[in-house]
Amino acid sequence: MTRPLRLTLHSPLTEVKGVGGTYLEMFNKAGIFTVFDLLLRFPVTYIDLSSPSIKPDSGSERLYWVEVESVRLNRIFHKKLSIIKCSARLGEEILKVTLFNRTYLFDLLKKNKQVFIFGKVEEKGGSYEINNPLVFTQLESAEVLPVYRPISGLKSGRVRKIVENVFAVLDDDFDCLPAFILEKYAFPPIVAALRAIHLPSAGDIQRVETPKKRFIYTEFLLFQLELQAIRHIFRRTRRLHHYTMGTRVQAAIKNCLPFALTADQIAAYEDIVHDLKGDLAMQRLLQGDVGSGKTVIAFLALLIARENNFQGAFLAPTEILVSQHYLNAQNFFKTARLALLTGSTPEKTRKEIQDRLAEGQIDIVFGTHALLHEGVTFKNLSLVIIDEQHRFGVSQRAAIYYKGKNVDLLVTTATPIPRTLLLSMYHDLSVSTIKTKPAGRLPIITRIVDAPKRDEFYRWLKEKIIQGEKTYIILPLVEDSEFFSNLRSLEQEEAYFQEVFPDIGWGMVSGRTPIQVKDALIKDFSSGRLRVLIATTVIEVGIDVGDASRIVIENADRYGLAQLHQLRGRVGRGERQSYCYLIPSEQKTEAGRQRIESIAATDDGFKIAEMDLQMRGGGLITGQEQSGYFDFTIGDVKRDQAIFRAARQDAGRLIGDQASRGAYLDQCLETIKKKAGQLNFS
Repeated sequence: MTRPLRLTLHSPLTEVKGVGGTYLEMFNKAGIFTVFDLLLRFPVTYIDLSSPSIKPDSGSERLYWVEVESVRLNRIFHKKLSIIKCSARLGEEILKVTLFNRTYLFDLLKKNKQVFIFGKVEEKGGSYEINNPLVFTQLESAEVLPVYRPISGLKSGRVRKIVENVFAVLDDDFDCLPAFILEKYAFPPIVAALRAIHLPSAGDIQRVETPKKRFIYTEFLLFQLELQAIRHIFRRTRRLHHYTMGTRVQAAIKNCLPFALTADQIAAYEDIVHDLKGDLAMQRLLQGDVGSGKTVIAFLALLIARENNFQGAFLAPTEILVSQHYLNAQNFFKTARLALLTGSTPEKTRKEIQDRLAEGQIDIVFGTHALLHEGVTFKNLSLVIIDEQHRFGVSQRAAIYYKGKNVDLLVTTATPIPRTLLLSMYHDLSVSTIKTKPAGRLPIITRIVDAPKRDEFYRWLKEKIIQGEKTYIILPLVEDSEFFSNLRSLEQEEAYFQEVFPDIGWGMVSGRTPIQVKDALIKDFSSGRLRVLIATTVIEVGIDVGDASRIVIENADRYGLAQLHQLRGRVGRGERQSYCYLIPSEQKTEAGRQRIESIAATDDGFKIAEMDLQMRGGGLITGQEQSGYFDFTIGDVKRDQAIFRAARQDAGRLIGDQASRGAYLDQCLETIKKKAGQLNFS
């Protein structure tokens, strides 16, 4: 295939040198289809190759030049573990180098007596050590080596080479921002900004954050334009569906509700009833701490719709979460006709559900994004619940409106949101807050376990599990990472837990686990056939196992406060005393130490949200992959509040001033208006 002499940002990856069929499939799997998509995957860090050191510096990661003196390889087959121990001279000091599961480096270190290594040197008892550094036999011609997070299995080095191939022929004057914005913030042209991020010189590494602000701002601006354009539509929505709250509704509530509501739940329910009696369609956010009972209030709203002969829809972001809600709904609703529709629903069943929805034979449907499919229609949809609102974009929130006429909307989140962020992100919605937890719930006791005592801790925990306790164990990674070598993974720890729990039923769950397998493991955990569920953060929301009473979070210092609190909320859902154990990394940062001490000091989600906003020391887990309340790709609303506010203000001007928008933003707004034109508010 002949490659073009010139690439633009919108060129398909098929035109990029080095991207063949296999690599193309891997990129497409990660949602990367164009040159622009690829270049928006920024490096996670940079290695300065311009000045390798020959003296140990225990303060930070850096590049060293060492002379190898001895090297040996140990294999522990039953643990699927290999360890390379290397002794090297670093200037006048001896450096002990340890490498895990990288056997290919053994021959390399034997043959090459002089190598470069990158990592953090630690001083211990008068000697120097470094664990799992990057190893180079020779330096590249560039002064700076950008390090990328792997993409669908493509390692950093391969991604880096493909990015270099792109910049070799990239020539594009496209810009999505209007001229007055570029001038106002002194933003560089888009290609120049991308080049500065991906190919900085040694002296520019510290200045890379400046061109990144351009893309953070753009992401926020596009979000705000969509939000504000759709808001104008929502605010004009007059009520079409009229509800009665008479004896039939009261009897249904009494029949379905097995316990008394808390004062906060009653207040939230009354807010919803007030909205449903109003002249305008309901637009309400229901926020509550983990385990506070939001779902019951959402179910009561759906019950009101059903008793008034309307249909309801419950939208959740993941199959695990929506399946859990569906199971709970089957216990809650006594006579309602329910259905579950997800991406894995068999085609025949999907068609049957779609037909029954269109004919009005289903009262309430629970589903994922599959509910937004154009083939899904309703006979008389009046109420939509969107759970975990921060996981859905604004257009997805609007899309469900296409399914009905003037529907009422209740969105929920278990992530307590500080007032400052509420004003920024949700001021198009009325807000109800549930802080108190149902009666009988005991506070979760949180304890920090010293990393060196990990083995001793698990031996103790094993006895508790044998006595009947159900336990979650959370690991940050699915598989070993060459770059994040100090973080534990399911792949690395599987053999360890086989030794720790040889006679105890346990299973492993991650985002890569097929949904059917995942559901089966969670059911086995709920039923008690499994006593331990080892997982990534995939179980952060939506898993409700009432008798699970202990959770262990490994590398706890690398999570943000809000996510630690969400994970802790998987236990403490019954009457049994529950515990959360935080095991930090061997080498934790000061910010990481503060986070785990803060989470151990309080279980008030709203206090934690405010602390998270103030501290904002996001590690790997709260970095690019799961940033902010809206899962922005580049920006983070908590970290980048000033940019978010500026984008919101500018979006307000652009909405009303067509001349200032420029062709790209004008086209974006026209697309939004076209979608909005499909809405029927008659």
